[in-house]
Amino acid sequence: MDLNYLFYRQQVERSRANSAKSETARNAHLELAIEYEKRIRRASGDRDSDAVSNVNPTMAVAITARQVDQS
Repeated sequence: MDLNYLFYRQQVERSRANSAKSETARNAHLELAIEYEKRIRRASGDRDSDAVSNVNPTMAVAITARQVDQS
């Protein structure tokens, strides 16, 4: 998995959260950023990354469905 891509997507989602016009949009982008952060930690070898934050399960499924993992 390309860590550069994950870092890029995480930053994009943080930026979109910061500029979101509604709380719903802001929360959706923050959840996506958190999911990318978890994937970054897993890809970097941190096995405790699943314990981070409470994320909407629907968002976690959406992230998994769009996964770009080439392995």
